[in-house]
Amino acid sequence: MPLRVDISAEILTWLSPASLRKLNATWTGRGFGHPDEVIEDIARMLDETTFDYEAVLKHMEVQYLNDARAGFAQAYHALYAWLSQVVSQLLYRRQVERRDSYREGLQYFEGIARLAQRHRPLWIFSLNHDVLVECIAALFGIEVNAGFSSRTVCLPCRGRDGRAIAALAAETLTDAELASGQLLFFKTGWPGINLLKLHGALDVFTYGEGHDLVRLKPADQTFDAIIDALQIANEGLLDPSVVSSLVPDPLAATNKIPYIDGDGQPRVLGRTLLASAARLTDPYPPLMQRRLLEYFRASLTQADRLVAIGYSMSDGEVNEILYEWLEASGTRQLEIVAPGIAQVPSFLEKLSAQVELSPASATTYLERIE
Repeated sequence: MPLRVDISAEILTWLSPASLRKLNATWTGRGFGHPDEVIEDIARMLDETTFDYEAVLKHMEVQYLNDARAGFAQAYHALYAWLSQVVSQLLYRRQVERRDSYREGLQYFEGIARLAQRHRPLWIFSLNHDVLVECIAALFGIEVNAGFSSRTVCLPCRGRDGRAIAALAAETLTDAELASGQLLFFKTGWPGINLLKLHGALDVFTYGEGHDLVRLKPADQTFDAIIDALQIANEGLLDPSVVSSLVPDPLAATNKIPYIDGDGQPRVLGRTLLASAARLTDPYPPLMQRRLLEYFRASLTQADRLVAIGYSMSDGEVNEILYEWLEASGTRQLEIVAPGIAQVPSFLEKLSAQVELSPASATTYLERIE
Protein backbone atom coordinates (compact mmCIF):
# COMPACT_ATOMS: atom_id res chain seq x y z
CA MET A 1 0.00 0.00 0.00
CA PRO A 2 1.29 3.52 -0.72
CA LEU A 3 3.40 4.84 2.14
CA ARG A 4 4.32 8.38 3.05
CA VAL A 5 8.01 7.73 2.47
CA ASP A 6 7.32 6.35 -1.02
CA ILE A 7 5.27 9.37 -2.06
CA SER A 8 7.86 11.75 -0.62
CA ALA A 9 10.60 10.00 -2.60
CA GLU A 10 8.52 10.13 -5.78
CA ILE A 11 7.94 13.87 -5.41
CA LEU A 12 11.67 14.46 -5.05
CA THR A 13 12.37 12.73 -8.38
CA TRP A 14 11.11 15.87 -10.13
CA LEU A 15 10.79 18.57 -7.47
CA SER A 16 14.00 20.31 -6.40
CA PRO A 17 14.82 23.88 -5.36
CA ALA A 18 15.72 24.65 -8.99
CA SER A 19 12.58 23.10 -10.46
CA LEU A 20 10.39 24.85 -7.87
CA ARG A 21 11.88 28.20 -8.88
CA LYS A 22 11.29 27.33 -12.54
CA LEU A 23 7.68 26.36 -11.80
CA ASN A 24 7.14 29.64 -10.02
CA ALA A 25 8.48 31.55 -13.03
CA THR A 26 5.88 29.74 -15.17
CA TRP A 27 3.13 30.45 -12.64
CA THR A 28 4.13 34.11 -12.54
CA GLY A 29 3.76 34.34 -16.31
CA ARG A 30 0.20 33.00 -15.94
CA GLY A 31 -0.72 35.28 -13.07
CA PHE A 32 -0.37 32.73 -10.26
CA GLY A 33 3.20 33.41 -9.08
CA HIS A 34 4.39 33.64 -5.47
CA PRO A 35 6.94 35.86 -3.66
CA ASP A 36 10.55 34.70 -3.85
CA GLU A 37 10.74 34.66 -0.04
CA VAL A 38 8.02 32.00 0.11
CA ILE A 39 9.50 29.92 -2.69
CA GLU A 40 12.92 29.96 -1.02
CA ASP A 41 11.35 29.00 2.30
CA ILE A 42 9.83 25.87 0.73
CA ALA A 43 12.95 25.20 -1.38
CA ARG A 44 14.96 24.80 1.83
CA MET A 45 12.71 21.86 2.78
CA LEU A 46 13.38 19.95 -0.46
CA ASP A 47 16.29 18.01 1.01
CA GLU A 48 16.23 14.32 0.04
CA THR A 49 17.51 13.26 3.48
CA THR A 50 14.73 14.98 5.44
CA PHE A 51 11.88 15.72 3.01
CA ASP A 52 8.43 14.64 4.18
CA TYR A 53 5.46 16.00 2.25
CA GLU A 54 3.22 15.92 5.33
CA ALA A 55 5.76 18.02 7.25
CA VAL A 56 5.90 20.51 4.38
CA LEU A 57 2.09 20.78 4.32
CA LYS A 58 2.09 21.35 8.07
CA HIS A 59 4.76 24.04 7.70
CA MET A 60 2.69 25.82 5.05
CA GLU A 61 -0.35 25.71 7.31
CA VAL A 62 1.57 27.17 10.25
CA GLN A 63 3.06 29.90 8.09
CA TYR A 64 -0.37 30.79 6.72
CA LEU A 65 -1.76 31.12 10.23
CA ASN A 66 1.26 33.04 11.53
CA ASP A 67 0.29 36.72 11.80
CA ALA A 68 3.94 37.74 11.55
CA ARG A 69 3.98 36.53 7.93
CA ALA A 70 0.44 37.60 7.05
CA GLY A 71 1.73 39.32 3.93
CA PHE A 72 2.57 35.91 2.48
CA ALA A 73 -0.61 34.15 3.63
CA GLN A 74 -2.17 33.78 0.19
CA ALA A 75 1.02 32.31 -1.26
CA TYR A 76 1.25 29.65 1.44
CA HIS A 77 -2.46 28.93 0.99
CA ALA A 78 -2.03 28.37 -2.76
CA LEU A 79 1.12 26.25 -2.42
CA TYR A 80 -0.58 24.16 0.27
CA ALA A 81 -3.45 23.38 -2.09
CA TRP A 82 -1.06 22.67 -4.97
CA LEU A 83 1.08 20.19 -3.02
CA SER A 84 -1.93 18.33 -1.62
CA GLN A 85 -3.26 17.99 -5.16
CA VAL A 86 0.10 16.60 -6.28
CA VAL A 87 -0.09 13.95 -3.56
CA SER A 88 -3.69 13.14 -4.48
CA GLN A 89 -2.78 12.63 -8.12
CA LEU A 90 0.24 10.46 -7.28
CA LEU A 91 -1.90 8.19 -5.14
CA TYR A 92 -4.63 8.09 -7.78
CA ARG A 93 -2.16 7.22 -10.55
CA ARG A 94 -0.74 4.39 -8.47
CA GLN A 95 -4.20 2.92 -8.06
CA VAL A 96 -4.98 3.05 -11.77
CA GLU A 97 -1.63 2.32 -13.37
CA ARG A 98 -0.66 -0.51 -11.03
CA ARG A 99 -4.00 -2.29 -11.02
CA ASP A 100 -2.53 -5.54 -12.37
CA SER A 101 0.20 -5.75 -9.74
CA TYR A 102 -2.27 -4.80 -7.01
CA ARG A 103 -4.73 -7.46 -8.19
CA GLU A 104 -1.99 -10.06 -7.95
CA GLY A 105 -0.61 -8.86 -4.63
CA LEU A 106 -3.93 -8.48 -2.84
CA GLN A 107 -4.48 -12.24 -2.96
CA TYR A 108 -2.03 -12.47 -0.05
CA PHE A 109 -4.43 -10.54 2.17
CA GLU A 110 -6.87 -13.42 2.53
CA GLY A 111 -6.45 -13.20 6.30
CA ILE A 112 -8.78 -10.19 6.23
CA ALA A 113 -11.50 -12.46 4.82
CA ARG A 114 -10.94 -14.91 7.67
CA LEU A 115 -11.14 -12.08 10.19
CA ALA A 116 -14.39 -10.89 8.59
CA GLN A 117 -15.85 -14.36 9.00
CA ARG A 118 -14.89 -14.37 12.68
CA HIS A 119 -15.96 -10.81 13.53
CA ARG A 120 -19.41 -9.78 12.32
CA PRO A 121 -18.86 -7.08 11.33
CA LEU A 122 -15.10 -6.53 11.15
CA TRP A 123 -14.23 -2.90 11.89
CA ILE A 124 -11.35 -1.34 9.95
CA PHE A 125 -10.17 2.18 10.77
CA SER A 126 -7.86 3.48 8.07
CA LEU A 127 -5.57 6.48 7.70
CA ASN A 128 -4.88 5.49 4.08
CA HIS A 129 -6.60 7.36 1.26
CA ASP A 130 -6.59 4.52 -1.29
CA VAL A 131 -9.32 1.99 -2.13
CA LEU A 132 -7.26 -1.14 -1.46
CA VAL A 133 -9.37 -2.33 1.48
CA GLU A 134 -12.41 -2.18 -0.81
CA CYS A 135 -10.48 -4.07 -3.50
CA ILE A 136 -9.40 -6.78 -1.03
CA ALA A 137 -13.00 -7.17 0.13
CA ALA A 138 -14.25 -7.42 -3.47
CA LEU A 139 -11.62 -10.04 -4.27
CA PHE A 140 -12.93 -12.27 -1.48
CA GLY A 141 -16.62 -11.46 -1.82
CA ILE A 142 -16.97 -9.38 1.36
CA GLU A 143 -19.45 -6.51 1.61
CA VAL A 144 -18.05 -3.13 2.71
CA ASN A 145 -20.00 -0.38 4.46
CA ALA A 146 -18.44 3.11 4.82
CA GLY A 147 -21.35 4.55 6.83
CA PHE A 148 -22.99 6.35 3.90
CA SER A 149 -26.73 6.25 3.27
CA SER A 150 -28.42 4.11 0.62
CA ARG A 151 -29.43 7.26 -1.26
CA THR A 152 -27.52 7.76 -4.48
CA VAL A 153 -26.88 10.58 -6.92
CA CYS A 154 -25.93 10.27 -10.57
CA LEU A 155 -22.95 12.18 -11.93
CA PRO A 156 -23.42 12.57 -15.70
CA CYS A 157 -20.51 11.72 -17.99
CA ARG A 158 -20.61 14.10 -20.96
CA GLY A 159 -19.03 13.94 -24.39
CA ARG A 160 -17.52 16.64 -26.59
CA ASP A 161 -20.93 18.10 -27.44
CA GLY A 162 -21.90 18.29 -23.75
CA ARG A 163 -24.58 15.60 -23.98
CA ALA A 164 -24.74 12.91 -21.28
CA ILE A 165 -23.39 9.60 -22.58
CA ALA A 166 -23.28 7.67 -19.28
CA ALA A 167 -23.59 8.22 -15.54
CA LEU A 168 -21.50 7.45 -12.49
CA ALA A 169 -23.40 6.62 -9.30
CA ALA A 170 -22.37 7.78 -5.83
CA GLU A 171 -23.84 7.17 -2.39
CA THR A 172 -24.41 10.16 -0.13
CA LEU A 173 -23.75 11.36 3.41
CA THR A 174 -25.23 14.70 4.41
CA ASP A 175 -23.57 17.20 6.69
CA ALA A 176 -26.37 16.66 9.22
CA GLU A 177 -25.92 12.88 9.18
CA LEU A 178 -22.18 13.18 9.82
CA ALA A 179 -22.77 15.74 12.58
CA SER A 180 -25.29 13.45 14.28
CA GLY A 181 -22.67 10.75 14.87
CA GLN A 182 -25.19 8.12 13.74
CA LEU A 183 -23.59 6.74 10.61
CA LEU A 184 -25.29 3.82 8.92
CA PHE A 185 -22.76 1.07 9.51
CA PHE A 186 -23.53 -2.66 9.74
CA LYS A 187 -25.05 -3.66 13.07
CA THR A 188 -23.57 -6.32 15.34
CA GLY A 189 -23.98 -9.76 13.79
CA TRP A 190 -24.04 -8.57 10.18
CA PRO A 191 -21.31 -10.14 8.00
CA GLY A 192 -19.01 -7.69 6.29
CA ILE A 193 -16.56 -4.86 6.93
CA ASN A 194 -17.31 -1.50 8.49
CA LEU A 195 -14.70 0.85 7.02
CA LEU A 196 -14.03 4.28 8.51
CA LYS A 197 -11.41 6.43 6.77
CA LEU A 198 -10.18 9.17 9.06
CA HIS A 199 -8.29 11.46 6.69
CA GLY A 200 -10.30 11.58 3.48
CA ALA A 201 -10.26 9.15 0.58
CA LEU A 202 -9.68 9.03 -3.15
CA ASP A 203 -13.28 7.93 -3.73
CA VAL A 204 -14.97 10.46 -1.39
CA PHE A 205 -15.74 14.04 -2.46
CA THR A 206 -17.56 17.10 -1.17
CA TYR A 207 -20.69 17.67 -3.21
CA GLY A 208 -23.33 20.29 -3.91
CA GLU A 209 -23.62 23.73 -2.43
CA GLY A 210 -23.12 22.67 1.18
CA HIS A 211 -20.83 20.25 2.93
CA ASP A 212 -22.41 16.96 1.94
CA LEU A 213 -20.22 14.05 0.87
CA VAL A 214 -20.52 11.49 -1.91
CA ARG A 215 -18.70 8.17 -2.22
CA LEU A 216 -18.29 6.52 -5.59
CA LYS A 217 -20.53 3.50 -6.14
CA PRO A 218 -18.97 1.06 -8.66
CA ALA A 219 -21.14 -0.67 -11.26
CA ASP A 220 -20.55 -3.91 -9.34
CA GLN A 221 -18.41 -5.03 -6.42
CA THR A 222 -15.38 -6.26 -8.30
CA PHE A 223 -11.77 -5.14 -8.22
CA ASP A 224 -11.87 -3.69 -11.74
CA ALA A 225 -15.20 -1.91 -11.24
CA ILE A 226 -13.82 -0.13 -8.15
CA ILE A 227 -10.75 1.12 -10.03
CA ASP A 228 -12.86 1.98 -13.09
CA ALA A 229 -15.16 4.20 -10.99
CA LEU A 230 -12.13 6.02 -9.62
CA GLN A 231 -10.81 6.60 -13.14
CA ILE A 232 -14.17 7.79 -14.48
CA ALA A 233 -14.52 10.34 -11.66
CA ASN A 234 -11.07 11.77 -12.33
CA GLU A 235 -10.99 11.59 -16.11
CA GLY A 236 -14.39 10.70 -17.54
CA LEU A 237 -17.03 13.09 -16.22
CA LEU A 238 -16.29 15.62 -18.95
CA ASP A 239 -14.62 15.52 -22.33
CA PRO A 240 -11.30 17.46 -22.09
CA SER A 241 -12.59 20.12 -24.49
CA VAL A 242 -15.57 20.78 -22.20
CA VAL A 243 -13.29 20.94 -19.17
CA SER A 244 -11.06 23.54 -20.83
CA SER A 245 -14.09 25.70 -21.64
CA LEU A 246 -15.27 25.61 -18.01
CA VAL A 247 -11.81 25.93 -16.44
CA PRO A 248 -9.41 27.69 -18.85
CA ASP A 249 -6.53 27.42 -16.35
CA PRO A 250 -6.27 24.32 -14.09
CA LEU A 251 -4.62 26.36 -11.34
CA ALA A 252 -7.95 28.13 -10.90
CA ALA A 253 -9.61 24.87 -9.78
CA THR A 254 -7.00 23.21 -7.58
CA ASN A 255 -8.22 20.04 -5.86
CA LYS A 256 -11.59 20.14 -7.63
CA ILE A 257 -13.13 18.07 -10.42
CA PRO A 258 -15.51 20.05 -12.66
CA TYR A 259 -18.66 18.47 -14.07
CA ILE A 260 -22.07 19.49 -15.43
CA ASP A 261 -25.03 18.26 -13.41
CA GLY A 262 -28.32 16.84 -14.67
CA ASP A 263 -29.79 20.33 -15.04
CA GLY A 264 -26.88 21.46 -17.20
CA GLN A 265 -25.30 23.57 -14.45
CA PRO A 266 -21.50 23.59 -13.90
CA ARG A 267 -20.52 22.05 -10.56
CA VAL A 268 -17.40 20.72 -8.87
CA LEU A 269 -16.52 17.72 -6.75
CA GLY A 270 -14.05 18.66 -4.02
CA ARG A 271 -11.30 16.17 -3.19
CA THR A 272 -11.18 15.21 0.49
CA LEU A 273 -7.62 13.90 0.51
CA LEU A 274 -5.39 15.56 3.11
CA ALA A 275 -6.33 19.12 2.34
CA SER A 276 -7.89 21.36 -0.21
CA ALA A 277 -7.67 24.96 -1.30
CA ALA A 278 -10.47 25.65 1.17
CA ARG A 279 -8.87 23.98 4.21
CA LEU A 280 -7.11 27.09 5.46
CA THR A 281 -9.98 29.49 4.83
CA ASP A 282 -13.05 27.28 5.29
CA PRO A 283 -13.54 25.82 8.78
CA TYR A 284 -15.43 22.82 7.41
CA PRO A 285 -12.61 20.45 6.27
CA PRO A 286 -11.00 20.38 9.76
CA LEU A 287 -14.49 20.04 11.27
CA MET A 288 -15.25 17.07 9.01
CA GLN A 289 -12.02 15.38 10.09
CA ARG A 290 -12.75 16.12 13.75
CA ARG A 291 -16.17 14.48 13.43
CA LEU A 292 -14.61 11.38 11.89
CA LEU A 293 -12.01 11.20 14.66
CA GLU A 294 -14.72 11.51 17.30
CA TYR A 295 -16.65 8.71 15.62
CA PHE A 296 -13.44 6.66 15.77
CA ARG A 297 -13.16 7.43 19.48
CA ALA A 298 -16.77 6.42 20.14
CA SER A 299 -16.51 3.24 18.08
CA LEU A 300 -13.42 2.07 19.97
CA THR A 301 -15.36 1.96 23.23
CA GLN A 302 -17.07 -1.17 21.88
CA ALA A 303 -13.75 -2.97 21.33
CA ASP A 304 -11.41 -4.78 23.72
CA ARG A 305 -8.71 -5.50 21.15
CA LEU A 306 -7.28 -3.44 18.33
CA VAL A 307 -4.62 -4.49 15.81
CA ALA A 308 -2.56 -1.69 14.22
CA ILE A 309 -1.07 -2.87 10.91
CA GLY A 310 1.43 -0.64 9.14
CA TYR A 311 0.63 2.43 11.25
CA SER A 312 3.69 4.61 11.90
CA MET A 313 2.35 5.86 15.26
CA SER A 314 3.07 9.42 14.14
CA ASP A 315 -0.42 10.96 14.07
CA GLY A 316 -0.82 12.93 17.30
CA GLU A 317 -4.63 13.01 17.30
CA VAL A 318 -4.95 9.29 16.62
CA ASN A 319 -2.31 8.51 19.24
CA GLU A 320 -4.24 10.53 21.83
CA ILE A 321 -7.37 8.49 21.13
CA LEU A 322 -5.44 5.21 21.31
CA TYR A 323 -3.89 6.18 24.64
CA GLU A 324 -7.21 7.20 26.19
CA TRP A 325 -8.85 3.99 24.94
CA LEU A 326 -6.18 1.78 26.51
CA GLU A 327 -6.03 3.78 29.73
CA ALA A 328 -9.81 3.50 30.27
CA SER A 329 -9.68 -0.28 30.86
CA GLY A 330 -6.90 -2.65 31.88
CA THR A 331 -8.51 -5.43 29.83
CA ARG A 332 -7.98 -3.65 26.52
CA GLN A 333 -5.14 -4.77 24.26
CA LEU A 334 -3.35 -3.09 21.37
CA GLU A 335 -1.27 -5.22 19.01
CA ILE A 336 1.20 -3.35 16.80
CA VAL A 337 2.23 -5.14 13.61
CA ALA A 338 5.30 -3.71 11.86
CA PRO A 339 8.50 -5.22 10.42
CA GLY A 340 11.35 -5.03 12.91
CA ILE A 341 9.40 -3.37 15.71
CA ALA A 342 11.31 -3.92 18.96
CA GLN A 343 9.93 -1.48 21.51
CA VAL A 344 6.66 0.07 22.57
CA PRO A 345 6.16 3.62 21.18
CA SER A 346 7.17 6.21 23.78
CA PHE A 347 3.67 7.63 24.19
CA LEU A 348 2.43 4.18 25.27
CA GLU A 349 5.26 3.29 27.69
CA LYS A 350 3.06 3.69 30.78
CA LEU A 351 0.60 1.21 29.28
CA SER A 352 3.18 -1.21 27.87
CA ALA A 353 1.60 -4.18 29.67
CA GLN A 354 -1.41 -3.77 27.38
CA VAL A 355 0.65 -3.50 24.18
CA GLU A 356 1.77 -6.53 22.16
CA LEU A 357 4.46 -6.20 19.49
CA SER A 358 4.38 -8.35 16.34
CA PRO A 359 7.51 -7.78 14.19
CA ALA A 360 6.09 -8.88 10.83
CA SER A 361 4.86 -7.53 7.52
CA ALA A 362 1.12 -7.19 6.94
CA THR A 363 0.97 -10.21 4.61
CA THR A 364 3.04 -12.41 6.95
CA TYR A 365 0.82 -11.49 9.88
CA LEU A 366 -2.40 -12.11 7.95
CA GLU A 367 -1.17 -15.48 6.67
CA ARG A 368 -1.01 -16.68 10.28
CA ILE A 369 -4.70 -16.04 10.86
CA GLU A 370 -6.76 -19.22 10.66
